[in-house]
Parts: sequence; structure tokens; C-alpha cells
Amino acid sequence: MASALPPAVPVFQFRPRQTSPDWRRLSAVDAGRVAAELDVAALQEHLEHVTFCSAERERCPHCQAPADPLLLKLFRLAQLCLEYLLHSQDHLSAQLRVLQGLLRAADAHRDQLAKDLVSKDHLVRALKDECKRRRKMISTQQMMLQAGAACHQIFSIKDM
Repeated sequence: MASALPPAVPVFQFRPRQTSPDWRRLSAVDAGRVAAELDVAALQEHLEHVTFCSAERERCPHCQAPADPLLLKLFRLAQLCLEYLLHSQDHLSAQLRVLQGLLRAADAHRDQLAKDLVSKDHLVRALKDECKRRRKMISTQQMMLQAGAACHQIFSIKDM
């Protein structure tokens, strides 16, 4: 069985952020409900958009002041973390698929070895039985030869 190793970690690069946030779409999400209900599907639905949008040119809707640079930095770091985690998740999923394939192959190989073992066990039993049968036959022939030799000696003593 050939041993295939899991794929090496692919080269990682951060992607550019060019699209503006979809504020209507984001405002429809109730983050408190998502957290309370562990709504992973809602997170998955918005993951790509949140990870790859660019909030650097966004302004306050009330005063048009630029967003707080520290808040933007926090958001950008969170995006970079998300992007790296997405990359890691993809890589681990690929490794899992490869390892599952190797496991299926190993299971099939184990099953074949088990069948071979049963077959060889039957062969060993048959050979042991044959060996016993032949030992008996040889023992019987030896007894007959000894009996014949003894008879021959008796007849040759009488002839003298």
C-alpha cells in the first residue's frame, strides 16, 4: 500500500479588500441572537463579506467624520485573523479528505489481510490433519514391516 502524505500547507497570502461593507445586510443581523442561539449558519452566510470588505473609507453617517483609526485597526486585524482561519480551515479540510481516503484504503487492506488469515488458518488445519493421517500411515507401515520381519525371522529359524 503506497503511503500518501497529507498535502503540504499551501502558500498563504492575504487578499485585497476592495468592496464597501453592505450596511443594510449587516444591520439585518442580530449579533446577540446569533450568539445566544449559536447560529453558525448566519455566521457562515456573512463570513466572506465581513472578511473581505474594506471599511477604511467609511465615514460616520451623522457627521461624516472618518471612522476611529483604532477601531479600523481592530476591524482590520479581525479580518486578517478571519482570513487566516479560513485558509487554515480549507487546508485542514483538504488534509482530512486525504487522511479519510488513506483510512478507507487501510481498512480495505486490513479486511483483505483478515480474509487471507482465515484462508491460511484453514490451510494450516488441513495440513495438520494430513500430517496426522500420514504419521498414522507411516506408523502402521512400520508395525507391518516389523511384524513381517519377525515372521521372516521365525520362518528362517525353522528352515535351519
